[in-house]
Amino acid sequence: MPNPVTRTRQARRDDLIAATIRVIFRDGIQAASLERIAAEAGTSKGTALYHFANKEELYESVMNSLFEAGQVYMAERILAAPDTPRSRIEAYFESNLRFIVEHVEHVVATQRIVQNTGAIELDGAIPPLRAMLEAGQQDGNFGRFDADYMAHAIRALIDAAAYYRPDHPEMDDQQFIDEGVGLLLRTIGASPNPEAMASAGTDEA
Repeated sequence: MPNPVTRTRQARRDDLIAATIRVIFRDGIQAASLERIAAEAGTSKGTALYHFANKEELYESVMNSLFEAGQVYMAERILAAPDTPRSRIEAYFESNLRFIVEHVEHVVATQRIVQNTGAIELDGAIPPLRAMLEAGQQDGNFGRFDADYMAHAIRALIDAAAYYRPDHPEMDDQQFIDEGVGLLLRTIGASPNPEAMASAGTDEA
């Protein structure tokens, strides 16, 4: 019978997940033994095994916690954006890149787990992303393209950005985000943002 997840137990699990992220990011996945992770978390291997059946389960929790945190982070920002196809797709992409910037250690740790274990990242983002693209096309805000293909291409671009960012720490965070968003909007042929056009017109006047 599984151990109940009390608040105290969840806190210890979170400590072990955070320690795993730090060890993998700092020292590489080959150094991430249960003993090393437990020591990083200030506990014992036996305690780690009480909370996780094995290292593979701990790794899976690292990946799941990243995806869950990302979904919450992005949903808040997408729902707060103006209810237009352009604003929603921009908020989707911008929040994804900003999440990468703000959680780079967790992102890198997950990448290394996937590369080492061959774990498959289950991505349920394609259907809603495709729906956003189709809505923009129907409203005449986006150009002509195959929405399913474009949705997969956008996800591939985000994955590429997630690998690019850790290798280029000298790049300004906002530049990383702005250039990515700009590339996205040009690729889908997004019509100009009315607010930006209004602001430009005021500046020129």
